[in-house]
Amino acid sequence: MAARGRQRTVIALSGGVIAGIFGGIVLSLYGLLSAVARGGDPWVVFKGASAPFLAERAFAPGFDAGAVVLGILLHFAVSIGWGALFGLLVFGANVFRTLVFGAAYGVIVWFVMHRFVLPAAGLGEVAASAPVGPAILEHVVFGLALAVGFLPFQRRAPMV
Repeated sequence: MAARGRQRTVIALSGGVIAGIFGGIVLSLYGLLSAVARGGDPWVVFKGASAPFLAERAFAPGFDAGAVVLGILLHFAVSIGWGALFGLLVFGANVFRTLVFGAAYGVIVWFVMHRFVLPAAGLGEVAASAPVGPAILEHVVFGLALAVGFLPFQRRAPMV
């Protein structure tokens, strides 16, 4: 019985990690398209997550290889963490519940990131200056992408 529980956890975590990568890609593309549509600098999308370590350099216009690499690594580390937790929470649910929870989870991620994580990382002003509606929508897109990315790993929980 313990092996079965461990196997479920491994599937949930590994599926969540892959879903986190997928969600991170979708979120990056969404941010990139939004930046281009607004006439903004697309490189800031890739550098933004490096802000706790590189400060203004992360928001400076133009390409900066170090900031881009660090930003991408940190962005995906956070996405993977949220994805792993998602996998543990949703494993065993049906497709509909997985997708609905994904959208709700995106709102939860937004709330935690903007109210706790970003201020703790010294980015409280950045979080406060972000328009709430678009920020929530961006995170709902992330949550739905997590859910879609997790569906191949989803298994109905056995009735024990």
